[in-house]
Amino acid sequence: MSGCRAVTKRAAGVMIAVVLLGTVQLSRSNLEDALPHVDECSVCMSCHVDTSPAPMRLRTEDLLPEHFMPTDVKEKQLKPFCEACKGCTHHLHILARSGSKYIFNRTFHDEAGASNNWLFTAATNLTASGRAIVKVACIPVGKIPVQAHPQCLAELTVKFAKIYLALEKLVEECDLTDIIPKVWVQPISAVLPEIGYHIRWHAIWMEQADGISLENLVRLGNPMMHPNDLLDIMHNRLNKTQVVKAAIFDLMTSQCDRHAQNIFIGESGHLTLIDNERALYENGWCAMDSIFLPATKKFTINVMENAWVNKFKNWGTKVPQCWANVPLLLDYRCYVPGGQLGTAWPRGVQRCLAKLAGMSAEQIRHEYGFPNLVTATALKNRTKAMHEDGFESAMLHSYPVNPSPWRYRPAPSCCKIIHTDMYRCGVPWNPDTAIPFGDPIGGLPWRRDSPDPGSYVGGT
Repeated sequence: MSGCRAVTKRAAGVMIAVVLLGTVQLSRSNLEDALPHVDECSVCMSCHVDTSPAPMRLRTEDLLPEHFMPTDVKEKQLKPFCEACKGCTHHLHILARSGSKYIFNRTFHDEAGASNNWLFTAATNLTASGRAIVKVACIPVGKIPVQAHPQCLAELTVKFAKIYLALEKLVEECDLTDIIPKVWVQPISAVLPEIGYHIRWHAIWMEQADGISLENLVRLGNPMMHPNDLLDIMHNRLNKTQVVKAAIFDLMTSQCDRHAQNIFIGESGHLTLIDNERALYENGWCAMDSIFLPATKKFTINVMENAWVNKFKNWGTKVPQCWANVPLLLDYRCYVPGGQLGTAWPRGVQRCLAKLAGMSAEQIRHEYGFPNLVTATALKNRTKAMHEDGFESAMLHSYPVNPSPWRYRPAPSCCKIIHTDMYRCGVPWNPDTAIPFGDPIGGLPWRRDSPDPGSYVGGT
């Protein structure tokens, strides 16, 4: 009998627990049903994710400026403040506060980015990792306090979105998807963390890159990385095949913003190139500027002192010195026979270049969805030169071209770096420190009140 009573008490306890759990769930469901929809709130501090995301957009011709900005600002302001609401598609986490990464035996934090656009992370079923970076324009709240009146550049965002989607198709055809994260455009309904502002328009989504930025790797980390450990990663782990692919991609697409924050390195040495929208002569001024391309300013700064390359006024009469900064190990010439790539393209690139060289700019624009003929023509001209004349000739002579003050003579490669009191080239290396005439800040003629320290016409 005692055994029967024990079973009965246990069963009764389970029944009570089930009833209580059901009551709690019912109460929670009733509470959520009673919540206002986020569309009915001016601001909502906590939004329940209970709505399926809208489909992503793949047709670039469908994208308009109004897709990337709020269109109901006045109406929204008249709605009530909500402490909690329902109807969101995603929870957003601010990228710069999204936690730390433990990689290379130390802790790192992702950078916030320099643009006006907010960067978030969010869950998604469209990437292998289940996470994505979400870039949102036109949020009327500054990322930092000094941005009291952030700009809404919806037309520029449309242009960049179209470039991203066109490049997505291009890298698939050229077998370069291993170095470029997946990108798509998708509507979002979510609230700005801690502020509650309702984001209710399209965002540019991209697969979250594995690893950390080169800037992070070289300069940050807790504890700070020892120079010998950093050199071990760059010499022995770095994926050299992907370095060559990165140089090809940056030349082909006329990348103009390939600095150390836009290059991610995974623990295995895998490379990922992010923020690729400053491309294809989209601004009508910059034709290429990349750590991977020796004839550009960003590469040259790693050879000579930044103050010398940028011609800072307080330079005085000092003699410029050259030292081997770590990013020089991203020089493609170190990883191709004889330091010349020529037309020895990786598999897939040759086929891709041949196809593009045979198309008109209008055909390229229509097939890939580029935003205008300027960007399509830039791709047409560059790929035709690469296909017919090879990498080095296209880098130095093909169109589009940089303004003269941004056309540098390529320094010799330094494929081995050592660290003593500072980073130095481990082989005989004596770059010419001459720099072009003109203003390197904007690529304009020299108009400052001090003598121009340049000594040759850029591109000669």
